[in-house]
Amino acid sequence: MVADALTTLALLGLALLLGATVYESVVMAPNYERDVPASIALARNFLQRTTPAHYFRIVMPVTQVLLLAGIAASWPLASARWRLAIALAILVLLDAITFAFHYPRLAVMFKSPLTGDAARLERAARQWAVGNWVRAVLVAAAFLAALQALTLAAAR
Repeated sequence: MVADALTTLALLGLALLLGATVYESVVMAPNYERDVPASIALARNFLQRTTPAHYFRIVMPVTQVLLLAGIAASWPLASARWRLAIALAILVLLDAITFAFHYPRLAVMFKSPLTGDAARLERAARQWAVGNWVRAVLVAAAFLAALQALTLAAAR
């Protein structure tokens, strides 16, 4: 019962991550790429008070903790445990990708001078957009793994 509740909460966290990631790809990324450098200047002005990072820096670790707790609570059921472990491993991989790939591009887009190389800004925006779709696919895979864990646990 506790394992099911933790897995359900982890699924909710994964759904929140997936929805936000797809939103960024569908809504935000095209605006970043629209008319560089003017579009980047507008994005910088718009994202003054808060950014998507504020959301992800809360939801991602909470979801990771829920997955870890779900793994511990479902330990007797190996099939569910391993699927939750896969979901957690994907989220850890996503963090690594975010720090190694996405943050450097975001730094170019949101911290470097706009008077510099416009091609560099365009390239960073495009690479970030493509990379964000990769993140969306990985979050979807984690969601499906956790969903399968819950289904296996319910079938026991």
